[in-house]
Amino acid sequence: MRIDLLRVVILAISALLLALPARSEDALTYRALAPPHWDGKSAMPLLLYLHGYGQTSDEIANDKDLVAAVAEFGALFVIPDRPGHAWAHRGAPAEGRDDFGFLRAVIADAKAKFPIDAQKVYAAGFSIGGSMVWDLACHAAQGFAAFLPVSGAFWLPYPERCETGPVNLRHVHGVMDTTVPMGGRTIFGRYTQGDVGKGWDILRATDRCGSEEDRKTREELLSCQTWSSCASGHQLQLCIHDDGHEIQPAWLLGGLRWAAALPGQKEKP
Repeated sequence: MRIDLLRVVILAISALLLALPARSEDALTYRALAPPHWDGKSAMPLLLYLHGYGQTSDEIANDKDLVAAVAEFGALFVIPDRPGHAWAHRGAPAEGRDDFGFLRAVIADAKAKFPIDAQKVYAAGFSIGGSMVWDLACHAAQGFAAFLPVSGAFWLPYPERCETGPVNLRHVHGVMDTTVPMGGRTIFGRYTQGDVGKGWDILRATDRCGSEEDRKTREELLSCQTWSSCASGHQLQLCIHDDGHEIQPAWLLGGLRWAAALPGQKEKP
């Protein structure tokens, strides 16, 4: 599919101008990129994407391959910014800030400006953005059909329970990741990235899944395990690759397609 990048950029700039209120820590600053083949009126899926530490929405919007992957799926690509270029998930330095409320406001604002398919709202994120997605899935999952974190996980303390209940979640991680190791690590002597396996146990318990996966598959350098017979009716997928701290556009597109094929979703785009 040919991507008209000029039209994507024009739409992104227009959406950003619409979304910029007075400057403050709680300003709804975000970029919204509509797919170039959108007819201007049909309801679209919405992908909320949370960038990694130190990144900005400008950087993500200028990543042609990532933008093209989301455009191919046909989703509105919503990319928020926060002060410090980081996220306030539990256990993070900015933990006291209400990023859950901020993200809910961003989605509400995007829905007010664009026609959105409410059954196809997804959250993805990379690195600390991925960790924020894990927290969304556990503590603020209302309104999301699926979660697609990459190279992030819970930080300590681990949640005792996920109060918003079962979720659909696909996680991608590299076994050679030293920035967010799968086994976790402590940074700055006081903040601890959690173990992906322990976090996965919390998600399996929340979804009431068995200890063993239902199937194993291969996809774009990923080895994936899928729990599709969880008693909650939700699904989990854990995909591992042999490299380090990274995100590939094909993985994001694969996650979106996985989410769109879940029970209860409409026909895959």
